[in-house]
Amino acid sequence: MSYIFFVGDEEVWSPALQIGKFFMSMAEMLAANENLDLAAAGFGMCANDFWSIDPPALALFVQRLLASSVVANRMYRELTRGFLGVCLVMLDRAGVPFEPADEVQRELFDLRDALDGPAM
Repeated sequence: MSYIFFVGDEEVWSPALQIGKFFMSMAEMLAANENLDLAAAGFGMCANDFWSIDPPALALFVQRLLASSVVANRMYRELTRGFLGVCLVMLDRAGVPFEPADEVQRELFDLRDALDGPAM
């Protein structure tokens, strides 16, 4: 089994079940830390393992995370690195232009580029 994340009719990510659950647990926790629910963060549940992505809302959520202590604090950044990398891949696949604001963010965008392959 797997999770499916899509934008419109296009699948932008389909991880294994446990990876999808872990990712969405992180999304829920990080959204709550920003006083957002999952919908405001760009995630709409269609079924337990089927999620629609709202690209503009996800982009705003990622921008908030990139401007917060998630990136400023080294340990927090390392713990959330994979989550942010996957979000950046999904935004890229959805056609949302996004560029790093500084060198700290540049590393996350390098991770995006490394993750965006057939195994993702």
